[in-house]
Amino acid sequence: MNVSFTTITVRNLEKSLTFYTKILKLQEAQRFSPHKGIDIVFLKDKENGKIELIEYEQMKEVDASERASIVSIGFAVEDLDATMKMLREKNIEIIRGPIQTPSGAKFIFIEDPDGVEIELIQGFNI
Repeated sequence: MNVSFTTITVRNLEKSLTFYTKILKLQEAQRFSPHKGIDIVFLKDKENGKIELIEYEQMKEVDASERASIVSIGFAVEDLDATMKMLREKNIEIIRGPIQTPSGAKFIFIEDPDGVEIELIQGFNI
């Protein structure tokens, strides 16, 4: 088996879509509404990694503190310093880091509009 995609339930699809396309540079691959009150967008990166953003109408009213995320999604970056500069220019808060591992990898954490932790890491190879 292979991991096909990761799903993130969002409160505001357009706000989340802007974050993932403008900040993380993912591209919209497909958009559809399978049922009334459900909107889905698939995003992809240059290597064909995919994320599904799904908005349920009833989730718009749920307070963010009631939906605390215990998931973190990691994105490889070529230059963490340049990435941090871009984040500061776009007023995206770095919530942790930068942290350097003994192997030399460096990473930081930010949050998407729904509080999902996003790890941006340079030099991580497994």
